[in-house]
Amino acid sequence: MTDLFSSMPIEQLPVLRETIYLEKFFAISIHADHQWKGIIIVGPVINFKMTEEIIRVTLSDLLAKADHHEMKMYYDGVPVMSTFKLINLSMAMYFMLYQKKLTLDEILLKNEDERWRKTLEVEQPYKQIIDDRQNNLVHTEIDKEKKVFDFIRLGRTDKVLESFHTIHKQGKKSVLSKTSYLRSQKNLAISLITLATRSAVEGGVFQEIAYNLSDFYILKIEDLTDSQAVEDLMEVALLDFAERVKRSKKHKYSKPINICQNYIFNHLNERITISQLAEITSLNPNYLSNLFKKEVGISISQFILKTKIEEAQNLLTHSHYTLAEISTLLNFYDQSYFAKVFKTYTGCTPKQFKDQRTNG
Repeated sequence: MTDLFSSMPIEQLPVLRETIYLEKFFAISIHADHQWKGIIIVGPVINFKMTEEIIRVTLSDLLAKADHHEMKMYYDGVPVMSTFKLINLSMAMYFMLYQKKLTLDEILLKNEDERWRKTLEVEQPYKQIIDDRQNNLVHTEIDKEKKVFDFIRLGRTDKVLESFHTIHKQGKKSVLSKTSYLRSQKNLAISLITLATRSAVEGGVFQEIAYNLSDFYILKIEDLTDSQAVEDLMEVALLDFAERVKRSKKHKYSKPINICQNYIFNHLNERITISQLAEITSLNPNYLSNLFKKEVGISISQFILKTKIEEAQNLLTHSHYTLAEISTLLNFYDQSYFAKVFKTYTGCTPKQFKDQRTNG
């Protein structure tokens, strides 16, 4: 705490600070009889509820070795407050001390760190949402949000995005390239994916597949640098979970086949052989091949290629990798073979697919 305000000037105006753990504080210097008497520090607060997934990702980003459970208990006790309210609180306290009114611009000019201004720019478009939630509309919003996850649990791919758009698209303001907004969007996406994962498991998706899929999407979200890309990927993830529930209800796979699919999904950048899959399932390779074909409807090698092409489509849509990089990343022995397989499963070349997404 001392280090946080060690460079604080002795002027009276509120000074804003934020830690690497997303805690926010403000401090006001105390002056009396033309002498500096000390400072008042108020905080910490956080801008949003820290879920277990957000805490895990935050600690991972910081390479911190703090105990996850202890951090969860700590964050649960920290008040949630918007930056706008925090600054207004500092203005109110300043008035109580010095009987002088301040404006937002005066405080922001004093605190030259651009993050605070950007945070406010983002929060203002959502003031109506905040007001709605304070005016007895909370239960309605919760019911709507619950529907999204009910549709995932039921495998209703036709309803998931429609329900999601109803909550998150109506009246949305486009505020792009704001660091604080991007972090907020990522945190929201991680929370939604966590809930979607549980819904998918309840809907019948093999638990290991669901949780590995969750990790996969969270890692991809963390790599994104544009808020719209985060929202697009959020939609892809929710639809993917619903699609997998739908398939699981249609095809009840045995444990060995679920293990195979899980392994394939997590090793797309490697060469996967039937011998490897036979070893992890403790089955004879020929028996496993026949069982896989019987339950899934296609051979193991076809499933591997199909899954790799689905991942290639995701990378072409949501990453900045080149075609050559994607081909190498997915362990295709050359780019022409990658293009040939891609066209077999999608009906177009990787370049045509990417152009369609870019121009669409």
